[in-house]
Amino acid sequence: MMTGLLQDVRYGLRMLRKRPGFTAVAVITLALGIGANTTIFNSVNAMLLRPFPFPRLDRMVTIWETLPRQNDNHLSPAPANFRDWSEQSTQFSQLAAVRGWDANLTGGNVAEHVEGSQVTADFFSLLGMSPQLGRNIGSADFQGGVAPVVVISNGFWQQHLGADPALVGRQLLLNGRKFTVIGITSPDFDFPTGSKVWTPLDLNGPAKEDRESHYLTVFGRLKDSVSISQAQAKLETIAASLGQQHPRTNAGHGVNVKNTVEDVTYGSQQFLMMLMGAAVFVLLLACANVANLQLARASGRQKEIALRAALGASRWQVGRQLLVESLLLALLGSAAALLLSAWGINLLRRSLPPFIVEHVAGLKHLHLDLRVFWFTLLLAIVTGIVAGLAPAWHFSRPNVNDTLKEGTRGGSASASGRRLRTLLVISEIALSLVLLVGAGLMVKGFRTLTTKDMGFDRNHVLTFHVVLPDAKYRDKDRIRGYYEQVLRNIQALPGVESAACVTSLPSGWTWNWTEFTAEGRPPAAPGERPSVISQIVTPGLFPALRVPLRQGRLLSDQDGPNAPPVAVISETMAHQNWPDQNPLGKHIQMGRPEAAQPLRTIVGVVGEVQPVPLDHDPAPTAYIPFAQQPESATAFVVRTSGDPLTLAGSVSKQLRDVDADQPAYDMRSLEQVVSDGLSGIESSANMMLIFAACALTLAAAGIFAVMAYSVTQRTHEIGVRVALGARRLDVLRLVVGGALKMAMIGLSIGLVLALLLTRALSGALFGVVQIDVVTFALLTSLLALVAALAAYIPARWAMNVDPMVALRYE
Repeated sequence: MMTGLLQDVRYGLRMLRKRPGFTAVAVITLALGIGANTTIFNSVNAMLLRPFPFPRLDRMVTIWETLPRQNDNHLSPAPANFRDWSEQSTQFSQLAAVRGWDANLTGGNVAEHVEGSQVTADFFSLLGMSPQLGRNIGSADFQGGVAPVVVISNGFWQQHLGADPALVGRQLLLNGRKFTVIGITSPDFDFPTGSKVWTPLDLNGPAKEDRESHYLTVFGRLKDSVSISQAQAKLETIAASLGQQHPRTNAGHGVNVKNTVEDVTYGSQQFLMMLMGAAVFVLLLACANVANLQLARASGRQKEIALRAALGASRWQVGRQLLVESLLLALLGSAAALLLSAWGINLLRRSLPPFIVEHVAGLKHLHLDLRVFWFTLLLAIVTGIVAGLAPAWHFSRPNVNDTLKEGTRGGSASASGRRLRTLLVISEIALSLVLLVGAGLMVKGFRTLTTKDMGFDRNHVLTFHVVLPDAKYRDKDRIRGYYEQVLRNIQALPGVESAACVTSLPSGWTWNWTEFTAEGRPPAAPGERPSVISQIVTPGLFPALRVPLRQGRLLSDQDGPNAPPVAVISETMAHQNWPDQNPLGKHIQMGRPEAAQPLRTIVGVVGEVQPVPLDHDPAPTAYIPFAQQPESATAFVVRTSGDPLTLAGSVSKQLRDVDADQPAYDMRSLEQVVSDGLSGIESSANMMLIFAACALTLAAAGIFAVMAYSVTQRTHEIGVRVALGARRLDVLRLVVGGALKMAMIGLSIGLVLALLLTRALSGALFGVVQIDVVTFALLTSLLALVAALAAYIPARWAMNVDPMVALRYE
C-alpha cells in the first residue's frame, strides 16, 4: 500500500506541475482559508490556552470575595480574610497575594514611572518561576529590620538598566527609598501583566486585622486531588464563619474561585471565539472553491480515469489518487498560510495600542510556535480531505464504456456533476452572507460605540497620571500644595484653557466604588453595601471635560480644607436616593458609617459621565473637593485650544520644575484613552472585515468558475439555441438567470443562518452586535449584485458564441 501511495504522490506532483495555473489558484485559495485559521488559532493559543509560561496552569486559581446581594463577584479580598483562608483551608498547596504598586525611579538623569507589584513570600514559588539571575523574594525578606529588596523584569533590566549582570546586589532608588536588587526574572515572565518590579508585601502589623480595605488579588495552586468546586465549598464555609464572627465587615460576603486563565482572559474569549468561527467559515468557502476547481479539472480527465479503471484500477485506487492530489494542494497551501499568518500576527500587534499589548495576557508573546505548526499541518490534512472528497467520490466510479466512446459528452455523469457544483456554490453564497452580515454588524456596532455621547467632551484634552511617594509626601498639606502648584503652572501655559485633577480617567472610573450613607435613606441590610463611584476632583474638572451643571453650583476654590464639607453628585445618584425630592442641601457620608467621615452637603447636580461606552446604565457618582480630601495618586486632564499632544513637553517641564523626582506617566489624549479602551473591539471588527472580503472574493470566484465551466460545457447547446433564433439577450438571461437562481437559494439559506448567528452574537457581545434590518438588506443586495457580476463575464462569452463553431464543438 505504501508503494502505491508513493506512486500516487509522484504522479500527483507531475499532474500539478502540468497545470500551474490551476495549482496556483488552488494553493492561494487554500492559503487564505488555512492562513485565517492559523492566525486566529495563534491568538487563541497565546491568549487563551497558554497566556502565561507557568507549569500546570490548570491547577492555578484566582480567588475573589463576592457580595451576592449586589451581584459583585469580583471584590478584591481584604488582608485579614486572605490570612484566614491561608490558615484554615487545606485545599491549596500554596496561596499568594498581590497588590499593584506604582514607583518612581530616581537617581538618574530623568525620573521615570515604573509599574510594579507587591507580593507575598509564596508568589514566585506558587508560579513555579525561577529567576535568570539572583533569587526570588522569600520569607527571609519579611523579617523585621531587613533592608527593602526588589526583583526586576528582564525587559526593564535590558531597556532601562543596560542589562548589567552586576546589577544584582546593587541598589535602586524607588519612591525615595533604597531597594536592593536581588533578582532578575526570566525573559518570558510577565505577571501580573505590565509589572516591571516586584517588592515584598507585608501583611503584618495593622493589615493583619484589616477586613475593610479590599485591595488584594489572591492566587492559589490547588492540590492534585482537589477540584475547583471543592475549594469553592471550603472557602464558602470559611466565609460564612467569618460573617458570623465579624458581621460588621463580613456579613453577606461569599467567595468566587476561578481558574486563573479563564478569569484573566474572560474579556477576550467571546471575540476570539467569534473570529475563530469566522475563520472556519472562510476555510469552508476555500474548500468549496477548490472542490469545484477539482471537479472541473477532473471532468477533463474523465477518459484518463476511465482508462485506469479499464486497466484494473479499483474505485479506492482512483479515489485515492484524487485525494492525494487534493492533500498535496492543501500542504502547499499550508506552507503559504504560515507566511500569511506570520504577516497577520505582526499586523495585529502593530494595530493595537502599546498599552493594550503591554497589559493583555499573551499579546507580547504572540508568535508561531510548535503547537501552531502542528495545528496548521493537521488542518491542512483535514482541508485536503474535505476539499477532495466530493471530486474523489464523484469520479471514482466512471462509466467506462460511455466515457471511452468518442463523441460522448457525459450524459448523466455531467448532470450529477452540475448538481454537485451548484450545491457547492449555493453553500458558498450562504456562508458568505453569514460572514458579511456578522462583519457588517460588528463594524456598525464599533462605529456606534466610538461616536456615542459619553457625557463629556473627549476632544482637545491631554491626560496623564502622577503618583507621589509616601516617603516624601506623607503630609496632606504637602500633597495639596504640590498639586495646586502644578495646576497653576499648567494653567499659565499658552494654549491651555483649563486643567484639573481627578481620581481616575473615565476608562478607570468604575474602579472607585465607595460605600456611603445618604440622608433620609433606611440603613443597609446585612450583606448590602450601598456604593457610588467616588471621584476626588479639583474645581476645574467640569469645565475641562465640559460636564454640564443641572442643579445648584459646581465646586469652587472656596471649597477648601477649612470650608464646610461639600459634594456634587450625578443625576443618577440624585434619582436613586431622592427620586421625588430636591437633593440640594441633603447630606451624604462617604465610607462606612463607623469610619467617622464628615457629613457632606450636596451643593450641585451634574450630568452623567459614561465611563465605558459599553455601559448602558450610568453609574451613580459623587464628586468630592480635592482640597478637602487630597490623595497622593491622581490623574490630570488639561483642555487645550489645539492638538493636546503638542503641549506634552511643556506640561512635563512644569512638573519637573515643581519636583524633578515626580514624573508624569501614561501621557495620552483623552480621545486616545477612549479609543484604546475599544481597541479590542476595533481589531475584531477589522479582522471580521478581512474575513468578509475573503468570503466575498471566494464566493465571486466560485460563481465565476462554475458559470464559466457551464458555458464551456453547454457551448453546443448554446450554438443550437442561437442557430434556432435565440437572441443575445436570451443567452444573457439564460446564463445570468442561472447564476441568480443559485444566488437566491444561497441568500435565502444565508439569511436564516445569519439571523440565528446574529441573535447568538448579540447575546454574547451585548452592546456591540445588534440586529439591524438595513444592514441585512444592504449586504444581501451586495452579494446578489456580486453574483450577477461574476456571472456576467461568462455570459458575455456565451453571447459571442459562433453557431457554426458551436455546432461542431465536442
